[in-house]
Amino acid sequence: MTDTQKISPKFRRHSPDERKRELVDATIKCLEKKGSEGLSVRSISAEAGISIGLINHHYPSKDDLIADAYEKLATDILQHVLDLVQENGGNPRERMSAFFNAYFSSHVLDEKILRIWIVFWHMSDKSEKVRHSHDKTSEGFRQQVEIMLRDLGALPEVPNFNYRLAAIGLSGMLDGLWLEWCLNPTSFEPKEGLQICEAWVDCLMSGSFKL
Repeated sequence: MTDTQKISPKFRRHSPDERKRELVDATIKCLEKKGSEGLSVRSISAEAGISIGLINHHYPSKDDLIADAYEKLATDILQHVLDLVQENGGNPRERMSAFFNAYFSSHVLDEKILRIWIVFWHMSDKSEKVRHSHDKTSEGFRQQVEIMLRDLGALPEVPNFNYRLAAIGLSGMLDGLWLEWCLNPTSFEPKEGLQICEAWVDCLMSGSFKL
């Protein structure tokens, strides 16, 4: 076969959605490595191997890209937790325990993620688009917690309680424990965070406190 007959690898054109996923992943990696210093379009361009002009083509502003990155990271973490709950199966109380075990796993308790969230939180105070992603993903998390609490409340031995308030309270406790551990991993062990949440649910089920 002559050189002219050799088959060259075909150029693969990426779809707009694929390009956006690459840029979102690159943004998350830059934030993980450098925090707010990695938030420049130049850094994201270098990480993704994509020209700055192509970034501007897919995202009219940096806020749009950050908002998508916020939503993807939050959604991926929640989906990871829910997948583990699904794998565990069991009754509503067992699924709640599976949720806690997944939440306090090393996949979620990751100090590098805190560096990313700090940038997102800062941006959510300045950007309506990033704040919308925050509100959307936070509400999605609370809704999943409320679904599990409703399943728990359907058990005949569990007294009536306000599902919405319980979901807000439990979500807030989980967020607080996650933040405390990321800021200072020596403050408590993951198994102790798990113990706190299990005890909270047990008290709710027994009627020791009412909502």
